[in-house]
Amino acid sequence: CLSSSVACLIEFWANALKDGKIKGLTIRMYIDGYKGVLTGDSVVISPDVYDDCTSLHDLGGSPIGNSRVKLTNVKDCIARGFVKEGETPLEVAAQRLIADGVNVLHTVGGDDTNTQAAELSHYILDKHGGKVVVIGMPKTIDNDVVPIAQTFGADTAAEQGAVFFKNVVSESSANPRMLIIHEVMGRDSGYLTAATAHKYRQLIKSQKFVPGFTTTMKSRDIHAVWIPERTIDIPSEGARLK
Repeated sequence: CLSSSVACLIEFWANALKDGKIKGLTIRMYIDGYKGVLTGDSVVISPDVYDDCTSLHDLGGSPIGNSRVKLTNVKDCIARGFVKEGETPLEVAAQRLIADGVNVLHTVGGDDTNTQAAELSHYILDKHGGKVVVIGMPKTIDNDVVPIAQTFGADTAAEQGAVFFKNVVSESSANPRMLIIHEVMGRDSGYLTAATAHKYRQLIKSQKFVPGFTTTMKSRDIHAVWIPERTIDIPSEGARLK
């Protein structure tokens, strides 16, 4: 999860300071990501709580929010009040980072977040001599950040999705007219759907079924896996599953 990724980053830099690999450390969090960078909304984490941040591994979610902002979408940034008319979001972001004395900016997220990180990095290098190093961390359950083979969070999401689906399927054993469709996040990537199905099948293979009862491995199995990379014929699938 994003929370655990933040914990890892804090631990890394705090340990680097303790080991004498760096001199001086300020960890600044921009609230709601790029939105906070544009609006100047940030908090500095006290060194007194660096060690306590390990608890973020168990918290889940995002400890600093999220805003779904694209720095390259000038019209949207103006409409949402993040920048003024005539301002360029990339320039506003660059000026804020420089004013805050940021040397390294870590962005945590998926395809959109890292695409924007690349845009910001190129802009700062071109317009401001690369005064801020931008590093994108591929954290998304979609697992769709090219060329990263495995993004943070994807495997855990598949495991938890399988557990959730297992519980729902158990309910279907008491309702003969139930058709369960488990919708999984993925947009253009079917990785999480396929991975969740795989994890679920591993779960039921480890489950002991007692002979003589109606609930069997076959009755608990998946009848279809639909992913956006493949064309789906809904009428024919409906007829097959009826």
